Amino acid sequence: MYVESVGVVGGGTMGGDIATVFLLAGIPTVVRDVDADRLEKVRQHIEGRFSERTRRGRLSTPEAERRLAVLQLTTGWEPFQHVDLAIEAVPENMSLKRAVLSELDRALPPLSLIASNTSALSITEMGRATNRPARVAGFHFFFPATVMRLIEIVSGEDTAPDTALTLVRVAEEIHKLPVRVKECPGFVVNRVLMRSLTEVFRFQEATGLPPAAIDRAVVESRAAPMGPFQLCDALGLDVALDVGRTLEHAYGERFRPGALIMERVQAGRLGQKTGSGFYEGQMPDPDPAEVDRARDLVRLQQLAAFTEAGRLVDDGIASPHDIDLALRAGAGLPLGPLAWADGEGLDTVKEELHVLQDRYGERFSVPSSLDRLVGSGSLGSGSGRGYHVYRRVGS
Repeated sequence: MYVESVGVVGGGTMGGDIATVFLLAGIPTVVRDVDADRLEKVRQHIEGRFSERTRRGRLSTPEAERRLAVLQLTTGWEPFQHVDLAIEAVPENMSLKRAVLSELDRALPPLSLIASNTSALSITEMGRATNRPARVAGFHFFFPATVMRLIEIVSGEDTAPDTALTLVRVAEEIHKLPVRVKECPGFVVNRVLMRSLTEVFRFQEATGLPPAAIDRAVVESRAAPMGPFQLCDALGLDVALDVGRTLEHAYGERFRPGALIMERVQAGRLGQKTGSGFYEGQMPDPDPAEVDRARDLVRLQQLAAFTEAGRLVDDGIASPHDIDLALRAGAGLPLGPLAWADGEGLDTVKEELHVLQDRYGERFSVPSSLDRLVGSGSLGSGSGRGYHVYRRVGS
């Protein structure tokens, strides 16, 4: 089917940014929220995003006005009678999301699609709150949606192949990079990212090193474009904690969030949105000696990310190519964790994981896909084949 109009439910920052993306692509968009004052803030937010583009010369004023003219704001459901695709962008609460999807099911035409912007929750459970579960899928944007290119297209147990394919085309039409994944708690990016973050929290608790030293060590090693504590402050510590708890419930102790983040959330220190999280304002300059001590974390963090990516392969959630692509585009990693392991040598990585498993337990257990590859002689880029296939020079 063709998507010629879009509805967004939820007037927060993410909802406003999602609407902006569709409006920039010239697609008529309606935004619904129960709070009229919040809708006015959404209008101002969207107009501000357009003003940034006109100020930078990326969009002419007449063109900006033309595209903004197809924005509609509403506190009701009537405008959704003419919407081809509706995207919910309400808080990460399953009861709330199921209620919203049930309302959308009644308001939308029978053939319209429903998508959730959830970062971790079950698409299957949400879809079964409707009478059209085959036409429900995940359409997960990354913050900020106007900048980040990745969209995870998530198929639940009932999602029809045509639904996922339509959403792939929609993502391409709005100039995004779609990656198809099967449903699992956390999907691809958040599952791997949160596994890496929980290892950071454990390391900090064990060493007592300040967050600034850890962030500096990670960035200077080029393991990630932003330090893990800076990232949590930007995302919102409450959001990170909610995702962490969801994944801990699903996968167990390896996703335990840790006391450091829980204490701050309980104190209302939620990151940049409250002015205080792991940092208050800019990150302080860390002690160089502490930065040196924090470098031990980098390898642990990389191995933790790899093990979770390997488990995604084991579970058939996505292909190695799409897993690495998603983590590069959605988390800014310079190299996907599977390609990273290929480059290190899969036999070497396996030996390291055995040592870490003896020391730390099952959270560093060897993925079965790694066992299988090493057993077959596929040892990574040096052998020409690992999680990826490498062309030999002259072949």
